[in-house]
Amino acid sequence: MSARIANLLCLLVALIWGGGFIATDLALESFSPFSMLVCRFIGAALLAWIPILMKKMAITKAEIRTGLVSGIFLYLAFAFQTFGMEDAGPGMNAFLTSVNVILVPYIVWIIYKKRPDRLICFAGVICLAGIGCLSLSNGEFYFGKGEILSLICAFFFALQIVSLEKVQNLNVMNVNAIQLTSAALCSIPFGLFARWPGSLNSIAVLSILYSIVLATFVCYLLQTTAQKYTSASAASILLGTECLWANIFSGLILHEPKSPIMIFGGILIFISILMVESKGFFLNKIRIDETYSPETQTEKE
Repeated sequence: MSARIANLLCLLVALIWGGGFIATDLALESFSPFSMLVCRFIGAALLAWIPILMKKMAITKAEIRTGLVSGIFLYLAFAFQTFGMEDAGPGMNAFLTSVNVILVPYIVWIIYKKRPDRLICFAGVICLAGIGCLSLSNGEFYFGKGEILSLICAFFFALQIVSLEKVQNLNVMNVNAIQLTSAALCSIPFGLFARWPGSLNSIAVLSILYSIVLATFVCYLLQTTAQKYTSASAASILLGTECLWANIFSGLILHEPKSPIMIFGGILIFISILMVESKGFFLNKIRIDETYSPETQTEKE
């Protein structure tokens, strides 16, 4: 798989997650946040183990270690996001959660000693600015407990992405199954004290199924697969575009109005996507320019 295909998979994940915002909103009319997380992760984990058990795949210690760490980070991110949303509100929560696009390159630098790519870092800043336009279009800004919890959530989402940086030689289906199982086990203690619905209507059932099958099982399998072939920094930017897709779907399906500043934010996010996708072109152009520069030609003569 090429890096470009891997990047497109990350965009597909973001698109599905964008639709997941609507599914989550509908499901939360019946479920509490933590009862929904229990259903989401346990259901997705069960689906993830089916092909592994059918094919009797062997699991290595490296896959267990990677999946456990990634799953713990994943659940902590969702838990802090849930706590943060109660005080910060969905707009501010979405914006601060997306700060992970800035954090990932520097966490990779600290852990793996890989210096951040300047183009990717710049694309991350532009993407974050676009997310800010989409999330904070009402002009309100306040920093309190909810905002701090949302930033902690962003840190754990960044760690989850970085934890998959070295999956190139691992079986992604095994890693994903262990990751989702780890998150499911972490969700159970909170789920024991959560509010559970007495009855479910068809909309709630379809919404929770979307969250389990597409937004969790399929998406995290695609993300883990994509990160075998693209960098964590590029993946974080492309995955961060879920805010853009959520706004597009909310406009098309829920007919929510969009302001000019929100449209501008969408354009900024689109520019950041182009920057990530064109990274190889720019690098190749620089190499060509260096190869055929006047100084190089003079030296050859």
